[in-house]
Amino acid sequence: MKKLIIINCLLLILSFSLTAFTATVGSAPITSDPEKDLLKNPARIPEIQKKEASLNRFLPNNGNNVQESSRLFRSWPAVGPQELWRVAIGNGKSSIVAGNGRIYTLVQTDKQQYAICLEAATGKTLWKKLLVSKDNHHVVTGPVNGPILDGNRLYVFPYEAENDDLWEPRCPCFCLNTEDGSIIWSEHKEFNCSEGSTPLIVNDVLYIGGGGRENALAAVDKRTGKLLWKVPESIDAGHERVFVTGASLTYQMVGDIPQIIVPVFRNDIMGVHALTGQVLWHWKLENPTSSGIVPTPVAIGSRLFLSAFQGAVSFSQCLEMTVKGDSIIPKLIYKDARLQCNMYHTPSIVDGAIFGFGKGTEHDAMQCTSLEDGRLIWQQEGEEWRTDRQLTVADGLIFAITKKDELVLAEAGRNGYKEFGRVAPGIPLGIPQQPMIVGGKLYLRGETTMVCYQIGEE
Repeated sequence: MKKLIIINCLLLILSFSLTAFTATVGSAPITSDPEKDLLKNPARIPEIQKKEASLNRFLPNNGNNVQESSRLFRSWPAVGPQELWRVAIGNGKSSIVAGNGRIYTLVQTDKQQYAICLEAATGKTLWKKLLVSKDNHHVVTGPVNGPILDGNRLYVFPYEAENDDLWEPRCPCFCLNTEDGSIIWSEHKEFNCSEGSTPLIVNDVLYIGGGGRENALAAVDKRTGKLLWKVPESIDAGHERVFVTGASLTYQMVGDIPQIIVPVFRNDIMGVHALTGQVLWHWKLENPTSSGIVPTPVAIGSRLFLSAFQGAVSFSQCLEMTVKGDSIIPKLIYKDARLQCNMYHTPSIVDGAIFGFGKGTEHDAMQCTSLEDGRLIWQQEGEEWRTDRQLTVADGLIFAITKKDELVLAEAGRNGYKEFGRVAPGIPLGIPQQPMIVGGKLYLRGETTMVCYQIGEE
């Protein structure tokens, strides 16, 4: 029973059902800065994250699992793409970010958690910064939250729990200098980060989903770490413990209203006004599981796509966001119990086609479905695909992880499954992390080892 509770706490996935929701709540944020100078001008908040050559976050701010990349190879040799290096870096599930010829992630070695900087071309360690002198053994070993790269600043969130209680994640927040890992600012008490949920940056504001009823979402000056405001969980989310789930935050512009999507354990997803901290809406499920949602909500235009899988409960849902006065009303467009039921994978949406995993006729399957109406376009069913696998899309190509921990290259199109190559990295992946692609290189992180492949032009 204890093992089941721990696993459920990591999975953090929503149940499947038609929903009843509260459209507007009107709960006010807790603010430490009435002026909110960084948040006064809505024009400063862009609809989508800027395109940059570097990889600043494992997902763009809208949550869509599509990586900005070009000139990638359309096929691989029989032996797979060229391997550039492999390096044992330590335990952890944190994703990588990259820029200026460097890559950054978090690791755990000798029961301590570190931020680490590697040379992208060789995998050589350039610096390693101790963050927490305590290990994470919560189902996986090592830190889970992804870092954020913003210019010469690196934001990292190693794992910690209040009094070592797995139901009370309180991850500290660090802003580091990318040059040497030195600390610019850090905070743990006034606000914190939940486990598995990667924050996001919009202009000068860092948004952090945290742990504790009074700390569901914090807006922070990214330069100084000063708290601007924070939002409590104002309704009963179905459990006495309150923390943001393993899904990461999502930014969405609906009309002229910018909102942050915040999935809260156990049964609440809320939309928060990005400028004011006002709670705009709550979305609840009729029959929640014992967990919350792990795949990050994906915002495409005014639509929000949700998916999850846990045990006998699985679902995908598509919501339409509509502006009403100064608020937003979410409405269910369609739902399904078999299509796009991803356990960990955040769906990848390209030109109205959704790529992910779900249930086939006899086996799980890689699936392509329509964002417009949820219908199945094609699926590749077989024992090598499971709903707990990972994939990402870049330059019209799918990069997917099979049950046997093989890396597969396929076409991200509507005309059926077309495979262009595969390779066996030869490292245990455990609960797989999605491949990360930048500068023609693919980085695949395993339980303790990272492998780098050349998959395109520089």
